[in-house]
Amino acid sequence: MNVFDLKMGEIAKIKRIDLTGSVLERLTALGIKAGEQVEVLSYSLFKSSVLVSCNAVRLGIRKPIALKIEVER
Repeated sequence: MNVFDLKMGEIAKIKRIDLTGSVLERLTALGIKAGEQVEVLSYSLFKSSVLVSCNAVRLGIRKPIALKIEVER
């Protein structure tokens, strides 16, 4: 299951982030890493991106990146 599979308002724990390079570094710098809890706040029109909250940080993530963040409920 990934972040994009969650419904609005659901909270899940990040299991693994299947990304490399600058994208992974940026997410880690913002506190989005394995072991942290993430909450889906909303989806954009046509579900092209998702707004998540993790450790008091709100971040909009595009669909291709959100699909690579594995979570468990």
